Amino acid sequence: MFYENLRSSLIRVAVASAVAFSGLVTVANAEPVRGGTLKTFTSGYRTLNPAVQSGAATGAPGSQIFAGLIQVEDNYEIQPYLAKSWEISSDQLSVTFHLVSGAKFHDGQPITSEDVAFSLEAVKANHPFGAAMFGNVESVETPDPETAVFRMSKPVPGLLLSLEPLLMPILPKHVYGDGQELKTHPRNSENVVGSGPFKVEENNPAERLTLVRNDDFFIPDRPYLDKITFAVVKDPLTRVLMMEKGDLDYAAFSGIRPNDATRLEKVTGLTVTTEGYGALGYVHYLEMNLRNKPFSDHKVREALARAIDTGFLAKVIFGGRTEPGTGPLHTGNPFYTADVTRHEPDLDTAAALLDEAGYPLGADGTRFGFTLDVPSWAPAAHGPMAEYIQATLAKLGIKVELRKAPDFGTWVKRISSFDYEATMNGSFNYPDPVIGVHRHFDCENIRNVIWANTEGYCNKDVDAMLSAAATETDLEKRKGLYADIQKTVAEDLVFIYMPQDFSATVYRDDVGNPPSTPFGALAPWTDVYLKTQ
Repeated sequence: MFYENLRSSLIRVAVASAVAFSGLVTVANAEPVRGGTLKTFTSGYRTLNPAVQSGAATGAPGSQIFAGLIQVEDNYEIQPYLAKSWEISSDQLSVTFHLVSGAKFHDGQPITSEDVAFSLEAVKANHPFGAAMFGNVESVETPDPETAVFRMSKPVPGLLLSLEPLLMPILPKHVYGDGQELKTHPRNSENVVGSGPFKVEENNPAERLTLVRNDDFFIPDRPYLDKITFAVVKDPLTRVLMMEKGDLDYAAFSGIRPNDATRLEKVTGLTVTTEGYGALGYVHYLEMNLRNKPFSDHKVREALARAIDTGFLAKVIFGGRTEPGTGPLHTGNPFYTADVTRHEPDLDTAAALLDEAGYPLGADGTRFGFTLDVPSWAPAAHGPMAEYIQATLAKLGIKVELRKAPDFGTWVKRISSFDYEATMNGSFNYPDPVIGVHRHFDCENIRNVIWANTEGYCNKDVDAMLSAAATETDLEKRKGLYADIQKTVAEDLVFIYMPQDFSATVYRDDVGNPPSTPFGALAPWTDVYLKTQ
């Protein structure tokens, strides 16, 4: 269904009419209440600009501050947003977007096609997977202020999906085109000028982020909310207590444990749901720095894979609410295949592999040791998994030291500078593998950028398959290419895949229209409202 909807979007002419555009903002409740402050949380963020940072910490507020050309609605239906309509050429090598008339940035300057062209180049150069998404977009022509023409060297099947505000926010060229480095631009956090439904009122990364309604938003009578407050709450248990007490209205990417979900499901007035994550495909994995020994040795990686029982982890840590990962694609991804190499848990085989690799038990009972970095985000998953790995590998004579990052920035700096041995990690697939999967395996994406190819993997055969899959428009052929990619990276043991994430959102019943589309909380909250003020 996903690919059929996507394909139909790519071959049809998207004609926006008043009916189609109003369809973007329809709500289930005939009379939603306007006003009020939605209380939510953030685990911490480095920037508010999604053009330079992927992930939920930046993506949730960033998709409220910045608009995109399109939105992805239920069943992956692509709907107008800043682009009111578009036409796709028969050879799929050009797309002409027509922008909404009169749209303005938060400082009152008009949003034009020049900003669209600037934004695409900014994302291509700075986003962890910008090159994967837009590498085949050769240019963006701007024949007039309300028309942007994308020219492609090859067809890009996932193009429209990549134009969500989460992935390609429309940035003000007059602010960010001043010659300063975009990744460290001061306006990513201070005096932020966006294009979306909410404006930044207060940004105190240590305590809270406050967004207020953009009264000049280009969709009439939207958003409904007056204000959104993101309290900085790093501890998942604290979030549970805040939800129970009513201190939070809405908690997406809550990071709660399955037993906490069971606890909150019993609280009157609260709803726990796993909806709103369909487009993300969150996978966990053990990432090893493949540049150096011992992890440059395939036998060592296989030994670790033989030692770690992901089925056990799925049952114990995630309460059986999720499945063990088998490769780079989430089991819910339309391109997923289960036909990959799997390593059944077997400590004796793991020990024999380590002996063969030249790491016998020493006189002190150890073979080698390494430091395992544990990120500050998703602690309910990463912490227990890291402790399990530490205890399990000790049985093989491998001494694992856990290094828990005090904050997100510290972990990012270590991993993106390749100054690590191994780390717990996780990432989103996103609906098209070009968006969220290619970044990890492309030789050219070995960059000092988090959630790029930080492990240092390079296989030219995989690169060739990635390039072919990125432009293949035949669904079955494309599935075949991704099946081969999954098989190869599983055989190469680029990562050791952990159980897939248990992603849950908790919200008070007073919240109307909680985000439930495939991008969930990482899509605009224009239709969210509070039933009582």
